[in-house]
Amino acid sequence: HARAERSATGLKHPLDVDAAARPRVAWRWRVQDLIAGADNLDRHAEDSPVRLLLFFDGDKGRLPARDQLALEMAEMVSGQSVPYATLVYMWENRQPVGTVIGSAHTGRIKMVVAGSGRDRLGQWKHFERDYVADFERAFGERPGRLIGVGIMTDTDNTGAEIDAFYGDIELRGAS
Repeated sequence: HARAERSATGLKHPLDVDAAARPRVAWRWRVQDLIAGADNLDRHAEDSPVRLLLFFDGDKGRLPARDQLALEMAEMVSGQSVPYATLVYMWENRQPVGTVIGSAHTGRIKMVVAGSGRDRLGQWKHFERDYVADFERAFGERPGRLIGVGIMTDTDNTGAEIDAFYGDIELRGAS
């Protein structure tokens, strides 16, 4: 269970997984309601009741200077190593399932709409995605090692209050 009150709440777990060997991710979540005013195309309203985050390793030296600087600044501010790239599955108010949305803050985060609108609010929904294919579509390259997974319930931009529920997250081989 996660609750956000004009804030963001999350949990992260480190991994070390060969993405090619386990390219699928399956998970469950239950969204109680939409966040009024949330719009992930607008940096000032970029909120979601549920997010599943996948963190990847890669060669940061290949990135454009602007992205390298942004990652270095994030590491200085947080005091923690920042992943090469982050792929986020989320629930979005308006955008159709499968839409890829770039982060307004960095080109190293891409969001994929996994659930949208009012479809089955208040009910458990099961998802399974080929995250390697989604990463390639979002970033235009093969992913490196999967180095972490996280969940996040986020209302800091809209000032809303929301409850959400997360179930098991499982990495699977190719089907």
